[in-house]
Amino acid sequence: MSVQRKMKYKNKKLKNFLMNKIFLLSGLALFLFSQAAQALLFKAEEFTLPNGLHCVIVENHKAPLVEQMLWYKAGSVDEQKGKGGSAHLLEHLMFRGTKYVKDGEFNRIMEKYGISDNAFTSFDVTAYHQFADVSKLEVLLALEADRMENLNFDEKAFEAERKIVYEERMQRVENNPSSPFYERLRMMLWGDNPYGRPVTGMPQEIMSLQYSDIMDFYHKYYAPNNAILLLSGDITSQEIRPLIEKYYGNIKPRNVQREKFEVNKHPFYEILEMSLPDVSSVKVYERYLLPKHSELKNKIYDYLVLSEYLGGGVTSALYKDLVVQQKIALSVGASYNFVSNGESVFAFNLIPQNQQKFEREEVIASLREAADKAVKNMDEKRLTQIKRKMSADLVFVNDNPKDAANWIGAMLASGFSLEEVQNYESNLNAVSLKGVKDAYESLKSAPHINGILLPENKIIDRGVEK
Repeated sequence: MSVQRKMKYKNKKLKNFLMNKIFLLSGLALFLFSQAAQALLFKAEEFTLPNGLHCVIVENHKAPLVEQMLWYKAGSVDEQKGKGGSAHLLEHLMFRGTKYVKDGEFNRIMEKYGISDNAFTSFDVTAYHQFADVSKLEVLLALEADRMENLNFDEKAFEAERKIVYEERMQRVENNPSSPFYERLRMMLWGDNPYGRPVTGMPQEIMSLQYSDIMDFYHKYYAPNNAILLLSGDITSQEIRPLIEKYYGNIKPRNVQREKFEVNKHPFYEILEMSLPDVSSVKVYERYLLPKHSELKNKIYDYLVLSEYLGGGVTSALYKDLVVQQKIALSVGASYNFVSNGESVFAFNLIPQNQQKFEREEVIASLREAADKAVKNMDEKRLTQIKRKMSADLVFVNDNPKDAANWIGAMLASGFSLEEVQNYESNLNAVSLKGVKDAYESLKSAPHINGILLPENKIIDRGVEK
């Protein structure tokens, strides 16, 4: 055998050896990926106290830090009609003292110990959160438990906070030139339903609120059996449970009943066009009203993958088509919001490139044609890429105690179980190509609304500029 033939023979053997190794390694990688996909997302444990307080402990031992979040399952949708702003005003007043902690003392303690704390109110929940060195956790538990049971403020504090809440509304909403459009768009989508009202309440509602209105809301909804205590950080369930029982265990439960609201699920299509002063550019919105997550079950993951594929950033299908290739839009995005006790919403947002000769019907048609084409051309390879990207994003949530507490808390407060939260990544990985395409088709029969926000003196009628 010649030297040349020997070299070819050896090279062939080497090539076959390497190919076999690559095949085995690829198989191992796929196996490990599938195993990782089945792994629980967080190292978390849960238990419920006899008084009904749902406690969730998420371990993260990367640093001696801890996040405490107390989620009350009560928000603006629970307000009585005409009492808008009650939930938000109560959130403010929770910092004004208790029977045992004087007005202003809570904030002084937070500052003294270098604790970062805040709160927020949404449609379905009100949450209070603190981030601190783990050595301060007992202080946090004691203070938050005290606020759950012993809130105490006088008329002077009430009037001061009511004025602050009113001024917040004026600064953030009334002074925002686009706010009337967004509030009207939401109202048209939801109809006569609390989800169609602003979380802040209207200015006249805020100023008409009375001391008794806030205390009634507090006594009705702020109870251990209507709350979720979420602790995330350098702790374990075993070491922290005695402290939770010590401070929260003796708080009495209450008979909490939240009203259920029906939504108009009959197909409808409406258009809102609004021209406002100080609005700088034309913006196009589409909102689709879909069933709540409890009715959709695992189908929510189809919508999540669909929104990421169509409009999840500069690598998305719509961005590449409408912004990069056709140059119809300056920006375009899609999103899916299912973390709510109400119906879920699939949304498209677009800023047209041609602001001077904008034609509504043409831009909407282009958006829909691009979405149709993108979904039609979606294949298994692209689906796998999207799911891997979404799984990778979850790593950042798991890495940060604050992000983990916020994300898990929002899911639990919306009615998901901890098991469902833990299997979130597995459910994403189980999404099929058919499931995503079926999700897109369902949008075509869903109630939806188009919103067109225009600069002042620019009126559009059936796509013709006047």
